Amino acid sequence: MIAKSSRLCRAPLVGAVALSGMLAGIPLLLAQDATETQRERPELPPLTAQISPEEALAAIKRRAQKILEARRAARRLKFYGEVSQVFGYETNPATASNRKGDTYFEEDGYVMLSKKLTPTISWEGSYYGVYLQYLDYGDGDYTSHTFTPLKLRWQPGRMWRLESWLDYDLNYYPTAKDSSYRQFKTSTRVRQNLFGTTFHQLQYEFFERDYMARNARDGAGNETLSNRVDRRYRLRHKAGFTVQDRLPLKNALFTLENDWYRNDSNDARNDFYDYDVWKITGAVNGNATKKLSLNGSFAFEQKNYRERPVTNLVAPARYDGKYTLASGATYDLNKMWKVAAALNFDHLGSNESTGEYDNMKYSLTMTARF
Repeated sequence: MIAKSSRLCRAPLVGAVALSGMLAGIPLLLAQDATETQRERPELPPLTAQISPEEALAAIKRRAQKILEARRAARRLKFYGEVSQVFGYETNPATASNRKGDTYFEEDGYVMLSKKLTPTISWEGSYYGVYLQYLDYGDGDYTSHTFTPLKLRWQPGRMWRLESWLDYDLNYYPTAKDSSYRQFKTSTRVRQNLFGTTFHQLQYEFFERDYMARNARDGAGNETLSNRVDRRYRLRHKAGFTVQDRLPLKNALFTLENDWYRNDSNDARNDFYDYDVWKITGAVNGNATKKLSLNGSFAFEQKNYRERPVTNLVAPARYDGKYTLASGATYDLNKMWKVAAALNFDHLGSNESTGEYDNMKYSLTMTARF
């Protein structure tokens, strides 16, 4: 009925404006916004009625005010946060040959502030904290803090997006203090969207990790007075595409990522922590229903140590091959609460037999968003 009234009112509207000679171009705008104008009016005028130029001008002003308010709202400082409680079990949390299982509890917290600085540039700042504790495996307990004070995103159009950010990490292990570290990290990523549903992106990362309670060793294996420091250079390329309606999963996103990085340490004992890694990951996620989403992935990682010898063998330097299978489901209970379940399996093979392990991890997560 509204659409019919709009068509019948178009000629009177044009006639009124033409007779006034005051508001050139108004008929086109009124034709586009006729439906919204009628919603704002408490009662529709008779079909033979005409709208005066003053009323038309007032409608345009109201429309312009709404657009201005929407643009101002888009540039306001925005806040998002969530807290999670995780219950899980690992068959081999120490990733060692003894394969002793243990239950763990984890609390997560995440907050983010964001602001649109210009129509194409936005800023984000965030904090992510984790507290994890095992019932028996005390060496695995830790507290992690990640601060991202500066993340800038430039998106000049639909095709390109450029992002750059800084992270500061602080990981503390109360029992295994030698594993505690602080880390500075810089990242830059450029993304290109193709054909509406396909994208690829290239990301470069550099970090420097300082182990606060572990000293570097010299070539003879003696501890020096300097903290162990690792530097990592990382390059990642990721491509993906979305299938919207042709699969059981709606908006199914398929991705493939190649990851190359090099770790250099100032520990000189057989260059124990110097290695090169190549990793490939395939993943898919999508919506099974409006509230239920599913995900799965497979990854293979090849780690080649540059000098680290194999125990009691005259052989090439140590190398590891790791396979990871992961699956999960998330269900939105309502706008505030969601629940998730995950299952991960890791298998590491190596020419260092003492380093090989299998580990299965089960987890259930309850999250509140605000």
